[in-house]
Order: sequence, then C-alpha cells, then structure tokens
Amino acid sequence: MIDFNGLEKRFRAIEETEIGPKLLEAYASELLPFLGADVCYIIQERDEWTAAVLYSTNPKLTASYVNPTQFNDLTQSTSFFLELDFVPRRALKELLGVYSYVAGFRLRNYTFKGWIVVGWTKQPAFSASDIENALYRLGDKILICTLSFQQIALDQQYRFLFGVVPQAIVLINEAEDINWVNPSALELLNLEAGDLRPSSASLSVGMLQLRNRALNKDTINQTASELISNPTFVSKEWIWTFPEKVLSVFTKPIFSPYFKGRIWLFNDVTELYLKHQQLSDANLEIENLISVIAHDLKSPLSTISFVFSFLPMIGPLNDEQTESIEHGQKTIKRGLNLIDSIVYFNSLATTNQPIETEDIELDNLIDMVVDSFLAQAYQKEISLHIERNHPPVILHSDPKSLVRILDNLISNALKFSPFGRSVHVQTELVNHQLRIAIKDEGPGISPDDRVKLFKRFQRLSAQPTNNEGSSGLGLSIVKSLTEKLGATIEVESIVHLGTTFRIVFPSVSLSRSISPTIPEKY
Repeated sequence: MIDFNGLEKRFRAIEETEIGPKLLEAYASELLPFLGADVCYIIQERDEWTAAVLYSTNPKLTASYVNPTQFNDLTQSTSFFLELDFVPRRALKELLGVYSYVAGFRLRNYTFKGWIVVGWTKQPAFSASDIENALYRLGDKILICTLSFQQIALDQQYRFLFGVVPQAIVLINEAEDINWVNPSALELLNLEAGDLRPSSASLSVGMLQLRNRALNKDTINQTASELISNPTFVSKEWIWTFPEKVLSVFTKPIFSPYFKGRIWLFNDVTELYLKHQQLSDANLEIENLISVIAHDLKSPLSTISFVFSFLPMIGPLNDEQTESIEHGQKTIKRGLNLIDSIVYFNSLATTNQPIETEDIELDNLIDMVVDSFLAQAYQKEISLHIERNHPPVILHSDPKSLVRILDNLISNALKFSPFGRSVHVQTELVNHQLRIAIKDEGPGISPDDRVKLFKRFQRLSAQPTNNEGSSGLGLSIVKSLTEKLGATIEVESIVHLGTTFRIVFPSVSLSRSISPTIPEKY
C-alpha cells in the first residue's frame, strides 16, 4: 500500500532546506521515486494553444513550449487521467514519445493553471486512485509555491514602485491587522528604520504624533472625527501645516474580498502652498487697489453728472448741446455701473461674509424683477415672458443675491437680443430640483467664448444690439453668487439661435408648496 504519510514527511523535510524555485524542483524530484516513474513535468497553461514547461526531470528535453490540446482532451470531464497505452500526438512527441504509460492531473486555480504529468516506460505498480492522490498532493504544493512566488513578486513590485515616489504612503489592512509603509512614510512618521511592515500600535503612535505637531491640529482633528464616524470617508483638500512644511493628505477606504482597510497618501506641497499664499497676497493687494481706484473715480464722475444736470438751468441749450449732455450722462452712468460692479465683485472675492437666507415667495420675486425690465424691453420691442409649470413654491435662499443673479441674466438677455425678439423667464420643478432659466433669441455663444464665459473682464465676440454698456463682470458675479447659494449654473447655446442660462437649486433649498394651483403663462 502506498505510504502517503511518508510522502508528506519528505515534503516537509524539503521545506526545511529549500526555498524559492528550488522548492518546486525538489517536490517534483521526490515524486519520481515515490511513484517509480521515469519522468515528471510541471506544465503551465498560457492560453488555449500554448503551454510552458515550467519544470522537467528530463535532462534531454529542449522544448520550452508545447501545444496543450491533447492534455485538454484528456482532462475535459475529470482532473485526472491515466493512459496505459499512451500514444502522444506530434506536439507531445519530445515530451512523452518514449513513455507508454502516462498519468496527468489538471490544476485549475487563479494562481496557476496547467498539469502535472508523469510517465513510465513500464506499467506502474500503483492503482489509478493512488496515483491521483499523489499527484493531487503535489498539486497542492505547486499552488502554494506559486502563490508564494506571486506574493513575493508583488511585494517586490510594491517596494520598488512606492519606494521611488517622494510621497509618504501608508497602507492599512484592518482585516488581517497587516500594515505596509514606504521609506518616505518611515521618515515622516518617525518609525523604526527599515520596518516597512510596522505594527498597528507603532503606526497609530506615529500618525498621532504627526497630527499633534501640526499647527492646525484642531482643524485636522475635526476632519479626523468625521473619518472615524464614517468608514467610507474620502478626504478632499485636507491640508496639514507644520512650521517647516505643508502636507496635502489624501485618504480613501479600500474594500475587496481579500482586503479591508485604508490607504493614506502624504504629499509635501510646501513650495506650492507658499507660491499660492504669495499669489493670494498679491491678488488681494490688486483687489484692494482696484477697489480704492473705483471709489476714487466714483466721486469725480458723480460731480461731473451733477454739473451736466445743472447746465440746463443756466440758460437755454440748443439741440446739439442737449444731445451732448445726454450722451455724457449716459457715459457717466455706464462708468458708475462699472464701478459698482467692480466694487461688488471685489467684495465677493475678498470677503467671506455668510449669506442671509430666508423663505422667499419665488413667484412674487420673479414678477418684481421682470417688472423692473419692462421699460428696457419696451425700448427694443422685446417681449418678456414668465413661464411656470409648477405650483407656487417657497425657496429658502438669499433674496438679495438671487435678485442680483436674475438682474444680470435678464439684463444680458435684453442687451444681446435683436429688436422685436422674445426673452423667456422659466421656472420648473424637475426631480425635486428648482430650475430658473433665462432664455433669449440672441446671437448665441461661440465655442471660443465658452471657455472665458464666466471669467471677469472678458469681452465676448457678441456685442449689445443697441449700444448698451457691458462691464465684463456680470457673469462672473452670477457664477460666484450661484455657488454661494449652493446652486449650479448651466448654459445651453446655439450660435445664431439663442442662449439659455439655467440656475439649478437642490431640493434642500425648497421649503414647501403654498398652493396646488398652477398659474397660467404670462
């Protein structure tokens, strides 16, 4: 009777003396005398038509690759085969041409796919089940070895890839209490040199000490509290500042059948942060200078306007003089409007004052804003339409900011629309969101203008149709205010057919419905 315990003892003895690829060779070599076989092959399947001879006890073999079709045919329904009058096909002649008795065992695993094949020149003395049992045991060893090799290779790849990057990387596997860090993380967290697999305790101490050294520790701890309470937390723009450096910290959970944990990435952004601070300081100085200049210009313009308004009182003016004064007053008004826009935009850019929200009856507010433009629309024979497809709603937002947004959008629609066209102010509820759209029939927005649409002081290719003024700040203000209100802005435009600006408020901004009735279109 075959002694499988003895085979296992020999395998264990091999494991005490051999490592790496030599271990696989020693297993196969031990199987030969155990089964009284003459040859043993370990064959790894690469694809349907190609297999590599991973190991062979046949010193005369020269082939490195074979066609595995015949092995596939023999192991279609079972993992084991034993052929007592084996006739190899041409693809296997060099491997098994001199062996009349051949047995094989199919290995199917994500780590290794292939066959163990043994051959005898004389009929084996063991039963098919004993041979299958022996090959099965060797197959287990092959799979374990392969998995070990793959793990070693993967670990080496990790060490190389993460070892050369300047960022500090920490990988925590909570499921198995295994951690991995790269050399940059060792230095950052003050861990023991060379210990790329630190214990959870030492890693926690290193992370805590790093947090405690930060100048903005309180802000960091607030975000850390959110991370602790939310296993799916992903950090965004998490900055840790220190006296000597600034770190941008990114962390994200990793969940898979084989891994449950979190990855941390610490990126040194000191130089970038300092440059950003310098640019911010310089930008603030420029904004303050613009604001001062704007205020200083407002006073003389107001004085000139007063003088123009006083001139008709001195004596009668002819038509040319009256026209010149009116033109001057219009020019001054444009200048004052530009100054107001500059001052207002600077206040948005340089201050972070919270908005004052309240419940707004949306229909009443829109009616009020549209009414203020009726005279301007009348001058250009433009029809202003209000369209609603929902019951009256209460919008919880900042009315001053919303009025300014609508003022800018409706004003632009009227400025750029030709005479005799229509401008539509539409409100609708879609998927629990409120959408306020301003639609015109103007020249549309070209692709080149799209990229600079919301940038300040940008002059687009389209021009006002009645010599109206434009500060180049209106859409920048709309964009900033929209974001402050927690809404988004969408743009749809077709050249020569018109443009639609749409402000979308999320469902949380809607307080309640007032009435189930739906107002008719105006």
